Amino acid sequence: MTRKEILSLLILILVVGFGAYKYLTREYSLTKSKYLLDTIIEIHAASTTKNFGQKIDSVFVFIQNMETKFNEYDSLSVIWKMNNSDQTEFQISADIYDLLVIADSLHRMTEGAFDITIKPIIDLWDFNAMEPAVPDSLEIMRKLELVGFDRLTFTKDRLLKPKGFQITFGAIAKGYILDQAQRYMRSIGIEKGYINCRSSMSFFGEKHPRIVHIQHPRDATAIIASFSIMGMAVGTSGDYNQYFEIGDKRYHHIIDARTGYPVTNIFSVSVIHPQAVWADGLSTALFLTEPDHAIELIRTIPDCEAIIYHQVNGTIVSLKSSGMAKYNMHE
Repeated sequence: MTRKEILSLLILILVVGFGAYKYLTREYSLTKSKYLLDTIIEIHAASTTKNFGQKIDSVFVFIQNMETKFNEYDSLSVIWKMNNSDQTEFQISADIYDLLVIADSLHRMTEGAFDITIKPIIDLWDFNAMEPAVPDSLEIMRKLELVGFDRLTFTKDRLLKPKGFQITFGAIAKGYILDQAQRYMRSIGIEKGYINCRSSMSFFGEKHPRIVHIQHPRDATAIIASFSIMGMAVGTSGDYNQYFEIGDKRYHHIIDARTGYPVTNIFSVSVIHPQAVWADGLSTALFLTEPDHAIELIRTIPDCEAIIYHQVNGTIVSLKSSGMAKYNMHE
């Protein structure tokens, strides 16, 4: 065999080998959506297996089961049973313990503004009513007597709460469920993709960044900012999801547990963190915190960044943590 023939054979082997490699490592992607967690959840996944739609369907089932567990308005949920029982001591699962630990941290961070025992106040405001109204101030004061995370006592398997106290994990459960769903996806062989449920997003395994948009707080059809993200989670809290207006004043669902009233002059907070539960919870906690102090808090949290939109002299302005620059942010 001549030198030229040997060279041609080597080239042929390389070409065939590369073709075989590309065939064996080819990747298929699929995106599916379903209404869960009071919103549309979009799951995008990639796999070397062509038919993996049933795996994504099983992720939706997983999320639905988790939702039932934490939904305080569902009579099948553990939280509903706690809130509607005369008992004061309850056995809890590892999931609920994890959420209580996170809630404790956020409560301390915000000096009591973030409080999962705020459910009686939230129900009093009733943002889903046909004709919502500002509750009577005396009634708010009365309900505040049933609010106070520091009056809960918990261990890894027990929770003690005063009679009449009710809890809600609404500010952190969605992110927690996304984290657990991502782990479940990996366990069934889905190594890359994302879960998007509008206010919370979780990205994993991808080699190229995704662009995330932040909704304009006063124009649902407009984008106020965007940034690139890879392998992280994003949580956003805004005053434009559940609210009503009386005159020129907006009343929204992000309520300071110390006063019983919605926060004023803050429009939206977006947080980037490796875990969706912390991105979710911190976006609410920082919303309840004066913007400059909120940015100071972010500096103390590893791998965490935030952007806050608030009002100064009647104008919407932004305040960003310094690390947002590395996410190629545009406003």
